[in-house]
Amino acid sequence: MANDAPEIVLLPGLDGTGDLFDRVVPYLARDFTVTVVRYPPDPTLGYAGYVELVRNAIGSRPVYVLGESFSGPVAVLIAAQLGAQVQGIVLAASFVKNPWPGWLIRRSTRVDPRATPPNIRNAILMGPYGDGELRDEVEKIVQALPRPVRNARLRAVAEVDVEADFMRLNCPILALHGRSDWLVRKSLMQKVIGEKGRARMIVFPAAHMLLQTQAAAVATEIIEFTKSSAEENYEA
Repeated sequence: MANDAPEIVLLPGLDGTGDLFDRVVPYLARDFTVTVVRYPPDPTLGYAGYVELVRNAIGSRPVYVLGESFSGPVAVLIAAQLGAQVQGIVLAASFVKNPWPGWLIRRSTRVDPRATPPNIRNAILMGPYGDGELRDEVEKIVQALPRPVRNARLRAVAEVDVEADFMRLNCPILALHGRSDWLVRKSLMQKVIGEKGRARMIVFPAAHMLLQTQAAAVATEIIEFTKSSAEENYEA
């Protein structure tokens, strides 16, 4: 990879580990310097804390930022705060405000995910597009994620609303979503993308874990997005 390759910063989903980027990183690394941010298992952190952590990781470098699921609002706030330093954002299977009623998300904190039958969890997360290796990786992460951390992140989701910040963004925006994602419904993102304008959304044959089950196709679209946005910035 050339030293002048653009950098893309990947922000993880609810697990916070960054481990689930392992499938998409090799494809992105052909065109990018890839930085994976990993969140500490700290139940005192809310969205403001994650934004500060990511800002420190980015420093003063020009970057593209990808926020997966839980981290979509982090990507939006980073772009709002850093301005032109963020060359574009990608929102993967994500949202700009709580995707379900707050009371329902808070109630889900009472459920121990380790007690959820794996076949149900896998159907929700990956649908028919997963494989044994991915299912094993998800199981390992579910068992390792401290319940207080998971619950704190769910409570943050229940309260989040960065739609106004999203609407004010001037950077290029790409939203990626699975056609069969009912955990975060694609219609919510389609609505704000339509209202925002100058933003693009691509829907894949996938459930929620599209970065893991459609890694090559997703990476291709991200690379094309950054190339076209770079051309637009140069022409401007």
